[in-house]
Amino acid sequence: MNKMGKKSKRGNRGLRNLFFGLIIIVVLGILLMFNLRNTHGEVEKWDKYAIIGRNNIFVIYEDKLAIRIPEEIQVDKERTFKDIIKTKNYEEVLEALNRLLPEKVNHYAIIKYGELDPKTKNSVNMPETVLDNKRYILTSSMENMFSVLYNTDGNKSDSGEITIDILNANGRPGYAKRTGDELLEKFTNLKYTAANNETNGDMSYITLNQMSKEKAQELVMSVKEKYFKIGKEGSIPTLANAVLVLGEEKEGVPVEVIGTTEKTMNIFNELKKDGYKGLSHKKKNPAVDTPIIEYNKEDYFIAYKISKMLNIENMIEKNDLKNKIVILSN
Repeated sequence: MNKMGKKSKRGNRGLRNLFFGLIIIVVLGILLMFNLRNTHGEVEKWDKYAIIGRNNIFVIYEDKLAIRIPEEIQVDKERTFKDIIKTKNYEEVLEALNRLLPEKVNHYAIIKYGELDPKTKNSVNMPETVLDNKRYILTSSMENMFSVLYNTDGNKSDSGEITIDILNANGRPGYAKRTGDELLEKFTNLKYTAANNETNGDMSYITLNQMSKEKAQELVMSVKEKYFKIGKEGSIPTLANAVLVLGEEKEGVPVEVIGTTEKTMNIFNELKKDGYKGLSHKKKNPAVDTPIIEYNKEDYFIAYKISKMLNIENMIEKNDLKNKIVILSN
């Protein structure tokens, strides 16, 4: 009897705990809605506003776009959004957002309990980058993000517009913008964002997000850089169709010309005249009928640019090649 009584008590205690747990969930939900709608009843009338939550800031633009900004993002070199939120200076949070966002917001609301799930057409994380172990907003992607997801309702195909980010990694002031302006003369449907890369580097890169290889070929042929390696898709957070990182190209990628004929020497001399570096000539008969360019997959656009310069149609991908282009000549 005692055993049955104890089991009954334990069962009743479990039901009470479950009941109280459900009450807590309901109360938190009510608090969340109360905090957002009743305390900030005017929020439904706002078109553009920020919601400051427990771990993230959400910036809402009508029913079109919601941007999630982690509180750990730097406002400047010394402070993060979290640092300002701790002081409860929410007006300063709004001011900091408006310094960083292309489209300003004039209102804010605060959520102390729960998390927000914005019901907008597009919901994205703020593009960010890491520098000196600190997280910053990737401003080079901001204009494109708004253009694609907010100003044009996320429909990139209506105008056929191409959006690219151009990052200067060669240290020459204004170089990315000059390159973008030159591209505008050749591509009437182009929109670009120019910025400095985090660090300078020798190699140039092209990263394709939503761009065909054919369109990328046109871009590569329209700029001065010769050594475009293929960057990993998604390695740079952006909504642009492609990203061009323009390096110093002091070393480039070695090019080896193999052959014994006069045509072989003409190929070698043309490459030298055009400014290609790391050239070498191997006197060996490769037994080919027509010239062939061999390349590693990541060096496709380097090989493509050489093929157009030399008018060589045959290209073969060989992934056992490491950081080298080989030209076989008859």
